[in-house]
Amino acid sequence: MSTNKVQKQDVLQAVVVASFFHKNFWPAADGDSACLMPLVNRPLLHYTLDMLESSGIVDVVVFCSSGSVDRIKDSVQLATGARRLNVVYTTSDTCRSFGDVLRHLDSCALIRNDFVLLWGNVVGQLPLLPLVKRFKTLRQSGDRGAVMTIIYQRSGDPNAASVGDQTIVLAADTGRVLFHNRARGKISLPLELVLDSTVDIRRDLVDTNVVICSTAVPPLFADNFDFQTKDDFVKGLLINEEILNSTLYAHVVDGDGYAGEVFDWPSYQRVTRDVLHRWTYPQVPEVVDKYSLRYGNVYIGENLKLALTCNLGNDTVVGSDSKFGSGTRISNTVIGKNCTIGNNVTIENSYIFNGVTIKDRSVIRFSVVGDNSMIKENSHITDSCILGSGVVIEPNIDMKQLRILSSDSTNKSKKLSAKAYAYNAEDDSDSEDDQDVKGLTFRKRTWSINSCSSSDDDTASVAASIPDDTCMFYSEVVDSLIRGFEDHVHCDNLILEINSSRYAYNINYREANFQVIRAMLTLNSKAELEALNQVRYYTQLQSKLDYFLPVLRNYIKSTDSCEDCLSAIEDIAKGEELLNTVIVKVIHHLYNMNILSEESILKWHEKEEDTQFAKTIREKANKLIDWLKDAEEETDSDDDDSS
Repeated sequence: MSTNKVQKQDVLQAVVVASFFHKNFWPAADGDSACLMPLVNRPLLHYTLDMLESSGIVDVVVFCSSGSVDRIKDSVQLATGARRLNVVYTTSDTCRSFGDVLRHLDSCALIRNDFVLLWGNVVGQLPLLPLVKRFKTLRQSGDRGAVMTIIYQRSGDPNAASVGDQTIVLAADTGRVLFHNRARGKISLPLELVLDSTVDIRRDLVDTNVVICSTAVPPLFADNFDFQTKDDFVKGLLINEEILNSTLYAHVVDGDGYAGEVFDWPSYQRVTRDVLHRWTYPQVPEVVDKYSLRYGNVYIGENLKLALTCNLGNDTVVGSDSKFGSGTRISNTVIGKNCTIGNNVTIENSYIFNGVTIKDRSVIRFSVVGDNSMIKENSHITDSCILGSGVVIEPNIDMKQLRILSSDSTNKSKKLSAKAYAYNAEDDSDSEDDQDVKGLTFRKRTWSINSCSSSDDDTASVAASIPDDTCMFYSEVVDSLIRGFEDHVHCDNLILEINSSRYAYNINYREANFQVIRAMLTLNSKAELEALNQVRYYTQLQSKLDYFLPVLRNYIKSTDSCEDCLSAIEDIAKGEELLNTVIVKVIHHLYNMNILSEESILKWHEKEEDTQFAKTIREKANKLIDWLKDAEEETDSDDDDSS
């Protein structure tokens, strides 16, 4: 064998999947070219290629659809890191999943050595070369059946959307993956896992979607057509490990690098923040492009025209050749290149792509505005609106939580103006994509009965209104209470379970009070509720409250906890008609049980509320309030007589 051939086989390869099989960024970007969507005014794919180049990768195979290959090629030619890479493109219009891509690679015979496999949406710096060498050593001298090392990152953010949605069990000495489960909440582990060896049970890991593969991986996908995703592959190998004779390993990035995958708008927000806070150094704006860095993570491009009274707040990027009028305030926002922003405009927590015009007195909050769009005077675009490219919003428009297109290509959109069509997801019954599409996270804390549910009546969520850990805590409390009531579990044991969940998910005391009451009032399924009338519903609810009296006493025992309890009751009543009809009886019953104090009920009733629902609830409670006040007066008069 010649020396050149040996050297060619030893060259490190990477496969970048540049077509995304989802519509998470639509209409700002489609799945075929979403890798070119700007993140801090730079295409996502450029970050990925830079990471590979800095890691010592030489050959890169880029997979994309034939419809987007020309745009991707043109963009890659402009990427700094790609100039030192040997980039080969492979296309297919028949691939509909990650598994299809691996089967396509197998048929093309493009892989000749161990390789790095990742999506074209990974941002960061990883020491890939040592990891590949370690993987080769493992296969040569340790475990010849090792086919993949999955790279995880330990999350420092407990409320990150991707934290807590998977449980991974690793062999403590080797890092071999023994168990993987995507389910939230409680899981059942095979007993032999913890009896045979020392293991690490991890729920703090985020999947970077970067993996190191042996040449056996594409043939494994080719032989198993039910492997459509990486999770399918992992699950299949763990279940059929002895049959397939293949093993998986994990490497956890903890202080020796950073990797963030941008797969939806919440992760887009999170990774953008990490770039601005310089976790991705040297992939930061002033290094990879022509920006100057100012105090507060403010990045200023070239050739700007800023009015003297224009205010740029923290965590803000303004692209080159842009203009900003007087009285304009911008914070926690990325402004693209060649943008024109008028006078007295407010932009907060938003992403404005290239060539956008925003005219006077407009307000943009927690929204995305696509390339070459125009927002005319006095318009309000807020609460996770996503505007595609070329959209024109007419003056004096107020919109929230909408997806806007410049044309009605689907014939299922509502016309707002000549170049603004609101997409209606409910009318798109023919859509092949059944997954919920998340928008920007725009609420800090909003409790709602439907916030953690997966009801068929719920529309696609555009914002994560409750942190994931809180949802998981609530779900586990519901499970504990249902099992406790049905199996007559002692309440002291239930309190221990609830406290364990509280500590596991880092839930503070007042949130725990709120969620315990919320769980206690939502133990019935929808089918059970439909079969109940008002009398039977209250009878069942009263018996449950009586049974859980020790639990109530454990959590509701102060003025603040009484306030949390009443807030939870009112919140649930907004979405549950049966509870709404008996809400006063529930409050009265809790008073008779010495859970709610007279003072807390009176304070709740006197609290001024803006919503009609809150006012109606308090009007219903007027008789109870009068009775409490009369009882208080009688008590006071009795005390005076005795003195």
